[in-house]
Amino acid sequence: MAALPRMECPCDDDFDLWLELLEVKASEGLLDALGDFLQDYLRTSGRKLYVMGLSGGIDSSFLAALLHSRRIPYLGFCLPIASNTPAEIERGTRVAEAYAMAPASVSLTHKHDFTELYRKISATFAGIYPETTPVAEGNLKARTRMLFLYHVAQLHGGCVLSTDQLDELLTGFWTLHGDVGDVSPIQLIPKSSEYDLARMLCARLADPAPLQAAIEAVPTDGLGISSSDLDQLEAESYAQVEDMFREYFRLRRDERDRGLTAEQAARKVALEGSGPVRRFLASGFKRNGAVLVDPRGALA
Repeated sequence: MAALPRMECPCDDDFDLWLELLEVKASEGLLDALGDFLQDYLRTSGRKLYVMGLSGGIDSSFLAALLHSRRIPYLGFCLPIASNTPAEIERGTRVAEAYAMAPASVSLTHKHDFTELYRKISATFAGIYPETTPVAEGNLKARTRMLFLYHVAQLHGGCVLSTDQLDELLTGFWTLHGDVGDVSPIQLIPKSSEYDLARMLCARLADPAPLQAAIEAVPTDGLGISSSDLDQLEAESYAQVEDMFREYFRLRRDERDRGLTAEQAARKVALEGSGPVRRFLASGFKRNGAVLVDPRGALA
């Protein structure tokens, strides 16, 4: 199979492309191609290894197990901060210990509690600007972890691996400069398909138990904002999230191409009031990346 091509994030109004991505299904071929891509990227980029945080959730656990199965070097760290539950910490640590692929020359401890560091940073910020919210504090936790991961990557000639997937991309469900790394191998894969890929990968592992535990766990962001990711997304399942986006993008495409009936227009408005689509409409700035201003217009 040819190496998976790189691509930019789709524009929010590229409805056909979003619909294509939502139809990506798990297969043994896709699992192999993801491993090939991760192996090839290190070779072509000149980087020595990947660095990633291990939360105990499905996304980081799947990628850690995939790297392990392909013997691709990476440094994985479980970095609990204040609101992580004992179960999350245990799963993240088990994944690190079972699937660690650090080079022989690198000696490291997989678990580091950053609670005190976060509290010092939070208290310092509060002394300057006292207003805060649970989401703002969650972002601060994510950015504290990412500060460490990039520091380690710099020291070891590595690059930071993102663990987000398509459902999170669509809903803006990540922290800018906190969850976004250098390489995002599963960013355009639906969450439901990722679960299927993880189950396929379990069959290839000598010790699938740590990955299986992540598959079975209730998905959370570990930031103390809610009891589960689906609560924040206001959905019952990731399959429901994906179905809502399929319907919404088809309606938007039809609206652009030939217009909507009154019934279709009402349904579009209803979807725009739902948790997932409402988040999509509010988070375009995150998908677009930094805004670059072209100075050449002033030269005319």
